[in-house]
This record gives sequence, C-alpha cells and structure tokens, in this order.
Amino acid sequence: MKDMTKIACLLLGLMLSVPLAAQKTYYMDPEGEDTNPGTESKPFATIMKVQEVVAAGDVVYINPGIYVVPADQPPMTTTTNGLYHCVFDMSKSGEAGKPISYLANPNKSGRPIFDLSQVKPVGQRVTVFYITGSNLHFKGFDVIGTQVTITEHTQSECFRVVQGANDNLYEDLKLHDGMAIGFYLTGGNNNHILNCDAYNNYDTVSEGGSGENVDGFGCHINGQGRGTGNVFEGCRAWYNCDDGFDLINCFDAVKIINCWAFYNGYKPNSLDAAGNGTGFKAGGYGMSTTTLPKLPSVIPQHEVRGCLAYYNRARGFYANHHLGGIIFENNTVATSGSNFDMRNRKDGITLPPEDISGYDHIIRNNLSFAGERGSTILEMLNRGKSTVENNSFDLIDVLADTDFLSLDETELLKERKADGSLPDINFLRLTSDAELRFWGMGCFASNDASKLKFDWLKKPTIVVVGNRASVVGPNADQFTKIYVNKNGEEQEDAYDKTADLSSYSGILNLKATVEDANGNVTSSITLKIKR
Repeated sequence: MKDMTKIACLLLGLMLSVPLAAQKTYYMDPEGEDTNPGTESKPFATIMKVQEVVAAGDVVYINPGIYVVPADQPPMTTTTNGLYHCVFDMSKSGEAGKPISYLANPNKSGRPIFDLSQVKPVGQRVTVFYITGSNLHFKGFDVIGTQVTITEHTQSECFRVVQGANDNLYEDLKLHDGMAIGFYLTGGNNNHILNCDAYNNYDTVSEGGSGENVDGFGCHINGQGRGTGNVFEGCRAWYNCDDGFDLINCFDAVKIINCWAFYNGYKPNSLDAAGNGTGFKAGGYGMSTTTLPKLPSVIPQHEVRGCLAYYNRARGFYANHHLGGIIFENNTVATSGSNFDMRNRKDGITLPPEDISGYDHIIRNNLSFAGERGSTILEMLNRGKSTVENNSFDLIDVLADTDFLSLDETELLKERKADGSLPDINFLRLTSDAELRFWGMGCFASNDASKLKFDWLKKPTIVVVGNRASVVGPNADQFTKIYVNKNGEEQEDAYDKTADLSSYSGILNLKATVEDANGNVTSSITLKIKR
C-alpha cells in the first residue's frame, strides 16, 4: 500500500508539472502558405490563418517583407451595419501574464510591411487592425497604403481599438503613407501605445481632399469608464494632414508622455495647408452652434508631459475649448502658429457656445519659443484660475536662437534607438547657459538640480533653481549675502548664502554681495527675474 501511495504521488506531481496548454510559436512570411503548419521552415502567409490557431501565451513571429493584401480578400468582419471593412479582426485574447504576441521576427533584419493599397471597398471605411481582444502585444511592423473610397465625410484607420480591448501593448509600429488615421481608440482600458510613428498620411478623396480627418493618433473614448488608463508614450506624428494627437470627445482621461508632433496640418513633404494643423489637441467636445455636446458626468483631466511640438501649421498645444483643466508639464514648443492656446468653453449648457480664457489648467515647466514664424507664445489663459509655474513665458528673459544647442529640425527624423525609443537629439535642447536661466523647463529637462554643471562658468553667477537663489561659479563661496527686492518696493530682504523665493511673486531684483569684516560691500552681482 505504501508503494502504491508513492506511485500515486509521483504521477500527480508529474501531471502538475506539465502545463495544460504549452505556449506555441508560429511564423509568418510573405512567401508562406496557409496550408503550412506555421513553423519556422514552413510558415503561414496571413493573419487570418494565424487567428484560427493562436491562444493565450502564443507568439507569432512575422518575417520581414511586404505582405500585400489583395483587393478581393474579404474582410474578417464588418461593423456598424457594414460601414467598416475590418481587414484583420483581432478578437482572440491572451491572459494576464500570457499575452498573444504578434512580433517582427527579432532574428531577421528588416521590417514586416502590410500593404493595404489594393483594398478599396466601395462605400466602406477601412480598418486594418480591428482590436476587440485583450492582453495582446504588437511590435515592430509597418502598415502602409490604407485607402479611403467615400467622398463624403469619413475616415479610415490603421488600428481601431474598441470597448473591451484591454491591457494591450502596441510597440514600435509605423503607420504611414496612406489615407488613414494611425491609431483610433473609442474604448478599451490600459492600452499602451509605445514608441510608434504615424506620418505622411493624407486623405485625398473625401470632402474634396480637405484633409480634415486624418490624425496621427486619436483617443475618443465614447462613454465614461469605457476607456481608462490609456497612454501614448514615445510616439512621433508628422505630416498628418489634420492633427498629430487628438483627444476631442474623449470621456476618460488620457496621458500623452514624451511624444513629438511636427509638420502636422500640411500635405506630406510640403507646406501646402490641409486639415486643422494642431500638434497636441488635448480635449474639447466641439463648438456646435445648434446642438449641445454630449458630456461625461466628470470632465476628464488629460495630461501632456515631456512632449515636443514644432512647426505645426495652426497650434502646438491646444486646450480645444475643453470644459475643464488639462495638465501641460515640461513641454517644448516652437514655431507652431499659436504655441500654447489654452482657451476653454465657458460651459456645456449654453448656445451659442462661448470661448473664454482657459481655467483650471496646470501649466508648469514649459518652454515656448516663437522661432522663425514669430509664433504666439501663449494665448487665452486665465492665470488667476489656473496653476502657472516656472514657464519660459513667465520670465523677463526671452528665448533666442542662441539658447539652443541646435535648430536643425531634421534631427526629429533620426532613426530610433535599437530598443525603439526616441533618438537622442540636440534640436531645441537648451545650452548650459540657457539651462541656468530656464532651469527645469522643457521636454529635455531632468528637473534634478544635482545634475546641473557649473564648471564652465567663467565668473560667479546668481542662479534660481526651483524656489532657491544662490551663487555658483568661480569664487561663489565668497558671496555671503543675497538680497531680494520686489520691484517698486523699498523693502529689501537679506538671506545668508541662499534665498528662499517661495513666498515672492512678480518682478524681483536679486543682489549677491561679498562683504568685509565690517559689513562693507566689496563686490556684488545682480539678477532680475519674474516669478
């Protein structure tokens, strides 16, 4: 009996050690066949076949090459009473910790490219990847040539993400040279769009080629709670004929982190106007003069942090008549028509609608440079009803060309790093001198005072870092006093070595002194600032 018990325990242990369903690896290749088993030596040819076999935990390696979708290939599904022609229906789901992964083969050079230029369904909108599944990972391929066939108001999309498509990662995807929006989210929670590019997208067919509806990235959650936790990070949008990033009619809060938007609102590779032309359109619910907007019960506070906008036709960062505050923090903008346009709609219950200066915004640590077009630095902001701290447009100093390491915008087009992250560039990055005067501002700022270097200074200088004023550079230790005088007032406050400026506002005159044993001033330096 003891032996039988031991054998039973051994068999049970073996059973528990074998997974119920082992992870499988499949391969795709432009020269593959769907009658193949999907192995490395005998790969599949199409996403349709892959979708028949994949399960949670599986990996699909997509070999480099061009995957031309033929004109006569039926859509995997249609939606909205047949309006949407969904080329690939990504309805299979992974599980937490066991995603289904669709990855460019890391062991081969080159990128997989899905070419949709032949797919032109009459009277239908084209959606290339229709995402309803969860726990999915897409990485390392391109979508090109997506078409529009409808001449009235319409749109096509490379990726459409809807309610129920949760916890997905979209990484290092390039969506370009077509007529479609790159990403279009109407629902789904915790989707992370990471290190993706959308560029050269222009709809020449609908509405006379006006280009009014082709954004690089759009998130338009169509019901409160249907799309929380969505993030765009490390993405670039350029030469999209409408906007770079668009959050209009979005019912849940979205984060846009460390993204770049440039040359939006133009036809590709030209300065011919098209579409709206905003880099980051960060909210709003429209301005119809006849119909009140549909609104969530709580207006979401979107976040735009660490982003760069350059030469967008109309605006860089735009509150777009939002009905609440938006966070704009550590962004850099240059030469974008109106660099920061913070206008809000007065309310959502009055017709006709009325624009007023923006309220409840948090605007902190931003750089705004007029540049060659003489762009408006900031407009339509109610400072009394917003939090506005440490921005270049709050200072007496005005940014100049010489404050930047480079003004060569072609750096924005440099190849990404091997891990897919944005390239290191000097374009619109502050010089060491400017970093002292505009400390903590812009998308390249570290906000770590310990990383500031002063060894290049040739004379002692007063610097303001956060709320602290002090002397740095050669012989800085000889300056024992700092005096603070609020402009136009007689009172002068004295501090030892370091002045705390947290309680001051307006124009301040700072003076640091070297004094002898009798308190006589033997040397002094000054700085005028605005807080």
